[in-house]
Amino acid sequence: MGTIIGLSLAFLGGGIQGAFVFPLKYMRNWNWENGWFIFTLLCCFAFPLILAFSTISGLMDVYRSVDTVVVTLVFITGLAWGVGVVLFGLGAKMLGMSLGIAIITGLNAVFGTLFPILFLPSGTLSAKSGILLGASLIVLILGVVLVSVAGKRRETEQATTSISDSGEKKVSFKTGLIVCLVAAIFCPATNFAVFFGQPISNFVIENNLSAPQNVGYAQLLPYFMGGFIVNALYCIYLFRKNNSFKKFFVQGSNQNYARGLSMAILFMVGMVMYTFATTNYLKEIGPIVGWPLFMAATIIISNILGVVSKEWHEVSRKTYLQLYSGIGILILAIVLASISNIY
Repeated sequence: MGTIIGLSLAFLGGGIQGAFVFPLKYMRNWNWENGWFIFTLLCCFAFPLILAFSTISGLMDVYRSVDTVVVTLVFITGLAWGVGVVLFGLGAKMLGMSLGIAIITGLNAVFGTLFPILFLPSGTLSAKSGILLGASLIVLILGVVLVSVAGKRRETEQATTSISDSGEKKVSFKTGLIVCLVAAIFCPATNFAVFFGQPISNFVIENNLSAPQNVGYAQLLPYFMGGFIVNALYCIYLFRKNNSFKKFFVQGSNQNYARGLSMAILFMVGMVMYTFATTNYLKEIGPIVGWPLFMAATIIISNILGVVSKEWHEVSRKTYLQLYSGIGILILAIVLASISNIY
């Protein structure tokens, strides 16, 4: 029963996080970096600090008691994730929310699932589980290929519009695809942070320093601090390059601030739900089984929202069919990854 709860929470968390880029599409009179900086400031700095220090007793003592290598590894994974999430945001902007997130998170699931297997004790996974897990990862790749083909067809069919709604020149599919592929290399750092940071959560639980649902905040704080540094520096670079910092004060910015807040809430809630599921229910198998489930839910929800926001308007029925086929195959990957836990 606990495993079912954990998998359900991982799936729900992925769906919630899959919607976090959606508000960014509706920010008016701001550059990309303006909206992304508000998201970064809240999600990677303010929220993690407030949640960790308000829910964990003696938080700094926790970090002093745990092996320094553990805390350092979590912080480094945060730096790597920072690079990945910047490229994630750019990829979603270049290829659209549905396609960019599908490509990044699909490959993210593959890389993020395979790596922790190397650190599991021998015999943790049965032969049948390994076969099913391997099959689910192959199916995930096939799904990514299908949605990528659909994206290329969309670019061709929408070629009559060379300028985006925001007035910015459209980026080629090839450039956007490269950005998404590189993002997929760094984004699995989220899963590595959960994997390497388990001793932090275990220390909090063993010493009864927090309620079970809050232990993940101690584990994620160094990770988010690393991510904040990278994202903030990149946004500051764009402020200087584009002279866009002044746009924070243009008329109508209050709505954009609210949208940035909603981005941070959606991302943070999804991340916390996945960490809670892994820490309290899935344990060692969380990064292997829960991670692809989390990622696939992200893909499904982001594609639904992408279609709703008319990213796929004026495309052929065949292109839609390829897109939905890719989503269907990703759902199959979810099933395979989930049942691999039964054996």
